[in-house]
Amino acid sequence: MTWDIRAYRGPDDATATFDVFQAAVRQTASSVYGPDQVDAWAGPARTDLSDWDSRRREASTLVAEVDDTVAGFTDLLPDGLVDMLFVHPRSGGRGVARALLTATMRDARARGLTELRTLASRSAQPTFERLGFTVVAHRPDNTIRGLVVPNVEMRRLL
Repeated sequence: MTWDIRAYRGPDDATATFDVFQAAVRQTASSVYGPDQVDAWAGPARTDLSDWDSRRREASTLVAEVDDTVAGFTDLLPDGLVDMLFVHPRSGGRGVARALLTATMRDARARGLTELRTLASRSAQPTFERLGFTVVAHRPDNTIRGLVVPNVEMRRLL
């Protein structure tokens, strides 16, 4: 499988990246979280994606495309937080997350950052570990929309 990594293209990418997020949370993360936790994390289905689009444009968002279809995306905030990393389940296990994180690390180094941090879900933790992130703290009480959805704080020196 080959993919292209490119910058987020504003409103044109909002629906596709939101769909990737929903599929990744509802399908991939459901292997490690219960139905109520998944529903809390995924949140309500949205028809107005203006806030979603604004968040992607404010971050340094990279998008992975496979055959002209958005397969995944990642957000890097100015302080070095990898805020989002999601891959559509149909593209999982094929190196898309690795390609996105590798490009994000290259971008972070170019910005002069010396470390990246993330709050990784249980399903994403192994991916981050394979790319050199280490667990800083377990967050068993992480709460989303009133439900506990445990995750881990991780970091990687650049």
